[in-house]
Amino acid sequence: MKERGITDGLTMNQLAERNAEHVATIAALVAENAGLKYQEPTLTAMMACLEEFYADEDVPERAMMAAYNILRKSISTPATDAFLAEVRASELDSLAGVAETMLIKFSNQQCSSDMHEVVGWKMVLQQAANRAAQLRKGAAL
Repeated sequence: MKERGITDGLTMNQLAERNAEHVATIAALVAENAGLKYQEPTLTAMMACLEEFYADEDVPERAMMAAYNILRKSISTPATDAFLAEVRASELDSLAGVAETMLIKFSNQQCSSDMHEVVGWKMVLQQAANRAAQLRKGAAL
């Protein structure tokens, strides 16, 4: 039996479009990564760090961590966030596929739809599909 490849059913133009999308995604990630190396915090973020530091200067380690967290959260990485959301959503799609396969197996065995395993796999399918859709819309898990 012939193994199916990822190009089955796609024309050269479609493959070129897919490649261009991947190249654009990688370029955006590279640009963000380069920007992270030389990130300059905003004045607002720096002032918030100073306020946080002086509010907790009795414990310098805790004050430094609080300031660090403020700086870290002030950095925007939309391309990276979108890329990671798609990776996570793809894994949830895979989980939904496993659940769907299990439900088909139960159906082929003519199992009752009230059976605990069937109900459980239905919930897995629904939750995985819903969370994947939420991730793709930009919602955090």
